[in-house]
Amino acid sequence: MSSSPLFKRIWKHKIFYLFMLPGIIWFLIFSYVPLYGVQVAFRDFNFSGGFTGSPWAGFKYFNQFFDYYQSADIIRNTIVISLMKLLIGFPMPILLAILLNEVRVIKFKKVVQTLSYLPYFVSWIVVVTLMQRLLTPYGGPVNDLLGLFGMEPIQFLNNTSWFYQIILGSDIWKNIGWNSIIYMAAVAGIDQQLYEAAKMDGAGRFRQIWHITLPGIRNIAVILFILSVGSLMSAGYEQLLLLNGPATAGIGSVLDVHVITSGISQGRLSYAAAVGLFQSLIALILIVTVNRIARKVSDVSLF
Repeated sequence: MSSSPLFKRIWKHKIFYLFMLPGIIWFLIFSYVPLYGVQVAFRDFNFSGGFTGSPWAGFKYFNQFFDYYQSADIIRNTIVISLMKLLIGFPMPILLAILLNEVRVIKFKKVVQTLSYLPYFVSWIVVVTLMQRLLTPYGGPVNDLLGLFGMEPIQFLNNTSWFYQIILGSDIWKNIGWNSIIYMAAVAGIDQQLYEAAKMDGAGRFRQIWHITLPGIRNIAVILFILSVGSLMSAGYEQLLLLNGPATAGIGSVLDVHVITSGISQGRLSYAAAVGLFQSLIALILIVTVNRIARKVSDVSLF
């Protein structure tokens, strides 16, 4: 098969490629065609000149960003928040998938699965509004409960002491169920005879998880980790845009929000494009680097 022409191989498996076609078209329209607009980062863009008629500016807007007095803080905040989500949030769907696999009561398992999936489909606006109602010190149920134990009300939101916990906790709560689906599929694909053999050898549930389940999902976990590393410079603009406030701006201002604010609110399209391109280049470097390390360490890689 490897020696046959590419077209013949595609035609032989045309049904499979047909299923791939919608995804390919989506990526072409929304990921590759927009690359034409990257040149905006190197131009003094104006609507009358358009993409090709605006004068070249070179690295003017890149220099503006790095000369900006808050640029270092913005990059640092982005990396810190993204690292927290990666190092703490990434293993959570794996843990949930393993725990659900150990549940033997089917009805309870389905209820937990459904409840864990639902938050993913709720927009961040609704999530933040719900958090404001629950966590407010002025009649919120959480602070009312603390008051029953004689504790003073706590200002959870717009508070630097609780900012990282709120960001990380809400992100995990919203995405853990959805992200666990692929791991549950990987666990379901493990040969059940391996578990039976382990039981005959006297292995308990923990040893079965350690020696069978985790190695069985290792390849999937490595691939998803590589993809997650690519978003290290993207902390999630919608969540940070809604939860960040004046009191937490010093630790909550990130690149995503800076790009949106500069491009849409301030109309500095070339500047915003330059910062966004900087994000993408760092993401590309990270993915290539981590992919190469993973290939050498575990023989698993994206490419």
